[in-house]
Amino acid sequence: MGIKVLLVLAEDRAVCESLRATLPERDLLVFEPSLGQGLRRLISLRPDAVIVDDGPHLGKEAVRELRLSSPSVPVIAMSSRGDAETLADYVLAGAKVCLAKPFSCEDLKRAVEMAMVPAAADMARASAAGPAIAEVSSKAHVTQHQTAMRWLNRLAGLMKDPERIGQSLTDAVGDVFDTVRSAVLIDHGTGVRVIASGGMAAPIPEGITLNFASGLMRWFEENACLFDRAANAHATAAVKEMQLLGGRLGVPLVSSGRVCGALIVGEKASGRDYSPEECELLTVMGRFASATIENARLYETVSHHRERVDSILSNVTAGVVLVRADRSISLMNRSAERILRVQASAVIGNSVQKLGSGFADVALRALADGKPRLRQEVRDPAIDATLGLSATPMGDEGVVIIFSKLPEEHTKTEDVAYSPFWEYLASRVAQEIKNPMVAINTFAQLLPRKYDSEDFREAFGEVVQTEVSRINNVVETLFEFARHPRIIVERSGINGTVDNVLRSFEEELKARNITLVKEFDINAPDADIDAVYFSQALHNVVQNAIDAMPNGGKLKIATQGQPEGCKVVVSDSGPGISEQDAPLVMMPFFSTKEQGMGLGLTVASRSMKQHDGDLKLAPNDEGGGAFSLSLPAGLKRYANG
Repeated sequence: MGIKVLLVLAEDRAVCESLRATLPERDLLVFEPSLGQGLRRLISLRPDAVIVDDGPHLGKEAVRELRLSSPSVPVIAMSSRGDAETLADYVLAGAKVCLAKPFSCEDLKRAVEMAMVPAAADMARASAAGPAIAEVSSKAHVTQHQTAMRWLNRLAGLMKDPERIGQSLTDAVGDVFDTVRSAVLIDHGTGVRVIASGGMAAPIPEGITLNFASGLMRWFEENACLFDRAANAHATAAVKEMQLLGGRLGVPLVSSGRVCGALIVGEKASGRDYSPEECELLTVMGRFASATIENARLYETVSHHRERVDSILSNVTAGVVLVRADRSISLMNRSAERILRVQASAVIGNSVQKLGSGFADVALRALADGKPRLRQEVRDPAIDATLGLSATPMGDEGVVIIFSKLPEEHTKTEDVAYSPFWEYLASRVAQEIKNPMVAINTFAQLLPRKYDSEDFREAFGEVVQTEVSRINNVVETLFEFARHPRIIVERSGINGTVDNVLRSFEEELKARNITLVKEFDINAPDADIDAVYFSQALHNVVQNAIDAMPNGGKLKIATQGQPEGCKVVVSDSGPGISEQDAPLVMMPFFSTKEQGMGLGLTVASRSMKQHDGDLKLAPNDEGGGAFSLSLPAGLKRYANG
């Protein structure tokens, strides 16, 4: 044969060097250390064969993926285990040849030759193969394994329907081995009985009950391997029960570490004997069936417990929400849906942020410190109510939150007056006003002595105007935050509105060396918006992005049409938002900047909710921060109507 191109998948490059020293120099070896890189290599390279060395991240699964990706390329597997079961597993996975390590140079050369010859020529070479090589030497044998794989895949899909597993299993062995009779036996506590059969008259399977005290089931418990009626003739009690079932071979079915039944097959319809490879294949099918039966039982148990939990939670008047360790919502009862006015199907699997920043803050803090947070009060603007929450960590399972809506009279006037919220607000206002007042006071003290200096008087006037303007901005910001916006909407083009907002930043973008990238969707639908309030919300978000890039960068604004409306995405190339700060960015007075009240995103978020939309964090592939402003196709309500 001429030059051969061989793709070698091995986690240790020394394997490739060893193969290079063993195979003829004219052969070309291409080395890849992982399955992913090997699959990418197959896109541009069509090798004569692929050699897979077993390893922690390679092995049978890699062989299976390669066969699915490139079924015409033969696969040679190299295994550190030479037992028949391992070799059969590789063959079942799709390897044409399997080498058991260590092997000789001649073994390797023969394996490469056998992998690339047509199936009809394999029979002629089979007698020359060493014991370290297990190969699929006939087309019928390959077809048999492929049929078994199809049945096993179908069997795996029956986990939710355990009653069909037994009959599907008898159909499978009948199709794969062409058996006259077959049966599946399962332990029901009072005895092992036939739950499905093929080729047996109705009265026979119904009247057979085995036990573990003696006979076949006792043999399976003691040996846990394939039973051959001809080879195990000395086990008279087991042989007698096999004859009663019309079985020739049997393999145990194991669940939770103990024998729970058996898979029995009779003689072949052709009269031929079972080959060693077929015995191995039956063993593999028995193990796969055992795993399927065990999974079906576990699924049935879990489903039963889940139904009981759902039944209990459905009658609990308090809301119950379970948040996983990855911050996603995994459970919500009906009371939680009613209180929060959301559907469980819309939020389960999503971040707890879907339930509001206050709700998420309690959950995330309980997850972070692993301590219960009891009797927490959170104001939920979405439902215009105060919630009383208790969050209890459950280890790796996450945190469970139990809550209810508090009556409005629960919050007393004196509690509001001295609440931590107003204390924090007062400190932020004092901080914002203190700096400009210090500057004004300093100049005022110097004024009597330096009044005659014209330069000082001009500087004094500029400082007073600047600092008074800062104080005025603080007051206006607080006023804007305190008042309830009353929006008046009209149908407007989203692209034009966004473009108008960006024009107000042209000079600032140039001064800060920031590149503006606009990606407008020309098919974005018009939206019902209040141009003033929506523009202010977008302005706040864009300003936040610009402030995140003090040394310049890229600001990207994209509009996107969606079936349910449209969306505006603002992303920057700044440092991004840390995982710790992400749950807090929408909260009032939260800010990572030295200046500012921390109300820009809060006001923007509230304005978007007034538009029946939302403002939320968005993914950014470039690593910076990103926010999306979503609008519905049409408002469900109008502020003035």
